[in-house]
Amino acid sequence: MSLTCLGAAAAAAVVVVFLVIMPIQYRTQEDAAATQERRAQLARLERVAVRINDLQKEIQRLQDALAFFEDRLPGAKEIDVILREVWLIAEDKALAARRIQTLPAEVMPRYNCQPITMSLEGPFQGFYEFLLALERLPRITKVRQMQIAKSATQEGDVQVDLLMDIFFEKKP
Repeated sequence: MSLTCLGAAAAAAVVVVFLVIMPIQYRTQEDAAATQERRAQLARLERVAVRINDLQKEIQRLQDALAFFEDRLPGAKEIDVILREVWLIAEDKALAARRIQTLPAEVMPRYNCQPITMSLEGPFQGFYEFLLALERLPRITKVRQMQIAKSATQEGDVQVDLLMDIFFEKKP
């Protein structure tokens, strides 16, 4: 009898191992693998979230920069005011403006550009200060082309022909 009991206990143990313990162990392994996969997904999502946050900051920085430059673009009606400013700067720096001429506006996708040709004559130091003053204007300007020649009449004076651009806001 004890052998029969021992055999029955062994058979019951085998049944318990195959029907209870092994399925539980299998589910535990599956749960551990699923947990590990979800942790990996969470880590990937956290990296993406950081990149999205960085992209949002970069988008905001670029929008702020665009707003800054758009604020510096005058309206088309202000071009004559800017031309007057440029003329007054030239006079203030002891430069004689021989000629100022506007060329046809150049149309760009987000802004327009007004080319201006100028002929100036005066002391080189005054011309240098004129360029610095142009750079300090609150509006966006660019000297596209410049020719400087020594004055034939006055020592230390220069004759300058330049092509500059004034950028202005495009109205829809």
